[in-house]
Amino acid sequence: MSSSSSASCNVSGSSNSSESMKDLYPLWKFVVKGDKISGGGGNYNWKCNFCGEVKNGSYTRVKAHLLGEQGKGIQTCNKVKIDDLAKLRSLHRESEDYKKSLLPKVPPFSNEPISSHTSTEATSMRLGSFDNVKKRKSKNTISDAFNVKSRDHLDSEIARMFYTGGLPFNLARNPYYVSSYTMAANSNLSGYKPPGYNKLRTTLLCKETENVDRLLQPMKATWKTKGVSIVSDGWSDPQRRPLINIMIASETGPMFMKAIDCSGEIKDKDFIATLLSEVIDEIGDQNVVQIITDNASNCKAAGELYMMNVIG
Repeated sequence: MSSSSSASCNVSGSSNSSESMKDLYPLWKFVVKGDKISGGGGNYNWKCNFCGEVKNGSYTRVKAHLLGEQGKGIQTCNKVKIDDLAKLRSLHRESEDYKKSLLPKVPPFSNEPISSHTSTEATSMRLGSFDNVKKRKSKNTISDAFNVKSRDHLDSEIARMFYTGGLPFNLARNPYYVSSYTMAANSNLSGYKPPGYNKLRTTLLCKETENVDRLLQPMKATWKTKGVSIVSDGWSDPQRRPLINIMIASETGPMFMKAIDCSGEIKDKDFIATLLSEVIDEIGDQNVVQIITDNASNCKAAGELYMMNVIG
């Protein structure tokens, strides 16, 4: 270690002299600064004047050792008294303030246009001062830009709707499920609330029935020229109600017409014959080519009874 003179362990009061204020690294005074470490940048061998331990490193480690800063890769000094520590910190603050005073001051930005008479030199000096200012890091991260948290929260709300309502996951493949949320996201509908229970089963249901009828009109228009087949089949719904489905098959494709609830009815030949007769009248007997049912005995008998009534 070189013969650099050591500073006294007695820390004097914070000096207000210009010499003290201009000392950018005042804590070097409280260690014995030794040889510079080869290839180590600003690293030196040094000995603490308080604890007498030999260390190595830059001024940052000297400061951490003397001021008791943790996590700097060096053990803090346990021999610095409280009064001395306060004075060391005061010296450090004074040096930091002095460093800040040396930084170039940036003139306030003005919205006024630069006069054409302003000299090129003055303009370049002003613009050059802005080059020395570090650009602020944008606070808007990619996550904020795409509202990732809001999107995740909305996903969770939609998922809970499926889980608590017992909805089938296959509903997520319904194109109207996707388009409804897409429309809500891309429209300015502040304060919008989805339709409630009563509106879904009354007003909106009637409105959609009218819409479906309107969409089926082109198909129905072909029945007079091409004819149709009436297809009937019985089944039970999830509530175990006995239903009879009526479907229409034509050249333009099949169409569901209606389902008739037969609860409390006896599905004998008379009941089925009456039912088929009403359907034929609704479609128009001139448009019916054939009637297709299952081969149950009551259906066969209903067909024969209807033909007898027509012929008779």
